[in-house]
Order: sequence, then structure tokens, then C-alpha cells
Amino acid sequence: MKRLIGCAGLCLLAVVAVAPAAAQFPLPLPGQAPALDPQELQQPRRVPFTLTPSITITEEFNDNIFLDNDRREWDFITGFTPGLALTFEDATRRLSLAYSFTAELFARETDESHAFDRQSFVGDALWRVNPQLTLTLADTFAFSTDTNLVATEAVSTGRDRAWSNTLAGGAAWQFDRLTALRGGLGWTVERFDSSEAQDSDAYRADLVLDRRLSPRLTGSAGYQFAYFDIEREERTTVHTPRIGVAWEATPTITLSLTGGPSIEVKEDSSTRVTPAVTAGYRQRLGVGAWGLTYDRAIGTAGGLGGTTDNQFISAFLDVTTLAKGLTVQVSPRYSIVESPRDDSIDVRSFTLGVQATYRITPVVALVAGYQFFRQRSDSTILTSAGTPLAADADQNRVFVGIQFGYPIRFD
Repeated sequence: MKRLIGCAGLCLLAVVAVAPAAAQFPLPLPGQAPALDPQELQQPRRVPFTLTPSITITEEFNDNIFLDNDRREWDFITGFTPGLALTFEDATRRLSLAYSFTAELFARETDESHAFDRQSFVGDALWRVNPQLTLTLADTFAFSTDTNLVATEAVSTGRDRAWSNTLAGGAAWQFDRLTALRGGLGWTVERFDSSEAQDSDAYRADLVLDRRLSPRLTGSAGYQFAYFDIEREERTTVHTPRIGVAWEATPTITLSLTGGPSIEVKEDSSTRVTPAVTAGYRQRLGVGAWGLTYDRAIGTAGGLGGTTDNQFISAFLDVTTLAKGLTVQVSPRYSIVESPRDDSIDVRSFTLGVQATYRITPVVALVAGYQFFRQRSDSTILTSAGTPLAADADQNRVFVGIQFGYPIRFD
């Protein structure tokens, strides 16, 4: 059962791709989520309930804090990030909750110093009701003044307080050892302080039937529904029937591909059809793992309006065996966000994140990282001042820090 659902899950990468999450940020800054420990160097958990308070202290250099090449300003930023994580696990249930916020002190632009301008919450729950039925629930909240880090579209509308939240629930029913039915509901909210950016609500539902065709091949057929309520735009529904396969090419390599037509219906307007495609490659390596994903789907444009045709090409490399206690994560991502009917929205962005964590002891870790962001926009949407709402931006961020976290275990 686990193997079937796990393999079939790769066929549903499109659902995962639309949800903003701290772990999906191009470069998760320290404190946005509990520090992962892929080498399992922390003490083993012998009790089901663990509470982990933490504090991360960082120093960052940012060469374009306003994300606008025409208003380029650099600064040194000191960050203090308290965090709290809770985990519970037994034979049939799992719960993981984590919240953090960052107080930032700017050396030059002192007016930008605030205590809660970066916040993150990640929640994940699983309940295996019986051998056939599994229920899941997840919630992800992100608040930031870096608008390119709030939503998965990675569109920057400058330095502005913005937040997003995705709540998603799902169920999987295992009919037999070869067949499973999965369904889910999701709601994504995006809000911006700027009155010129457009807020949005996106509602999604899906139903997928998985069938193991051979020991290494799983097929799927399903239907996805989306409803977009975007400020100052027509309400839009999208219907997407999909078929797909997931293939375990070798014990270490898994490939997946799903696709189908997306039928977009705008309120009081026309209907159009465009392809929806998701492809993935993942491989376990002797030093860790790496993967590559392509996703094309109808979505929003991160405050610019919408709906838009969005394409994402992303990769990851996790290295965990260079040295004891050292992990390195590399995550490049390229996105294309375009209006299908005109040139009002046309944004291309590239993000490269590199982060290293060196765990000195089970409770102390050193962190260092680099993030590069580049955005080029040919959009015609302007602010009230006549400047592009999505401006061209090149940004380099370098940070170093230390993190303290102590797990408290309860019987």
C-alpha cells in the first residue's frame, strides 16, 4: 500500500506545485521552518510527543532590498528568529507543527526594521484510520516583505507586506494491493498591503484513481477542478482531466508524467483550452538525492492579476554525506507567468538558493547560504505613479548564522 500510494503521489505533483510552503521557498531562510536533520544526528525520539523551542541569529547582506533595479539599495540585516516546533507520532497518527517569526534590524534603512515582517507556520497531520483509509491535513502560512517569496509564482511586486496561506485536506482509500482512490480539497489565499496589487482566493479539488500496472509502473486517471476569485477580475473556473504514469526505472530512479487539457471558463466571457503537464525525475545518490520537475498549469500571477499560464522548471540537490553533521541544499528555479489573451502580464524570473547547515552538537548548528533572484518583466501593468508594478530586479543575498534548538520530550 505504501509503495503504491507513494509512487502514485508523484503523479500529482501539480497539486503540490500550486501550494506555497516554507519548504518550497527558493531559499528557506533560517527560522522559517524547523531545521531538518537528514543525517539523524539528533538523539532518537523515544517518546511520541516532542516540543522543540529554538532561536536563530543571522547576519545578512542584501544588495537590493527593495527588489527594484531603479531603486537599488544595499544593507546589512541582523535577524533574530525564535521558533517553536511540536511533533507527535504513534503507530497510526502523525502531527507536525512549526511556527517562527524574525525580528530584523537594518543597518542603513532603519525604517525597515520590524519584529514581525517575516513569519512562517507549517502544519501537517496524518491519520491511518485503518489499513485501507488514510486521512491527511496540511496548512502553510507565509508572511514576508519579499513578495517573490510569498507565493509559488515567484513574482516580485517590490517590497510590500504580503502573506499567503494554503489549507489542504486529503483522503486515500486502498481498495486492494493494486488499486487506490485519492481525493483532496485545497484553499489558497494571497493578500497584499499595496492597494495596487490584486488579492486572490483559489479553491481546488481533485479525484484520482491509481492502479499498479506492474511491479514498477503505476497508472493514474483523475479530474482536477479549480475556482479563482481574483480582485477586480472575472471569476474563473478550470476543469482538467488528467492521465499519468509513475515509473520506478531503477531502485533509485523514479520518473513521473501527467497531463491533460485545462478548460478555462471565465464568467461572462469566453472559454479556452490549454495543456496542463507535470513531469518529474528523482534519483537517490550516494551523497544524497537530486531531482528535476516541470509544471505547466493555469494559476495566478502573485498580485498582478490573472488568471495566467504558468510554467515552472525547478531542481534540487541535497548532499548529506560530505562530512558528519554537514548538509548542503541547492535549489534553482525558473518561472514563466504570462497572460493568455494579451501582454498585460509577462514575467520571467530565476531563483538560485544554496544553503549549508553544519550541526556541531544535537542542539547547536551553524548555517550559511546564498540566494540569487533575477526578474525580467514586459508586463504593461503600471502603478499610479506610472512605474511597472513588476519591475526588473537583480538581487543577491548572503547570510551566516547560528541556531540553537533543544528538543523537550514528554511521555
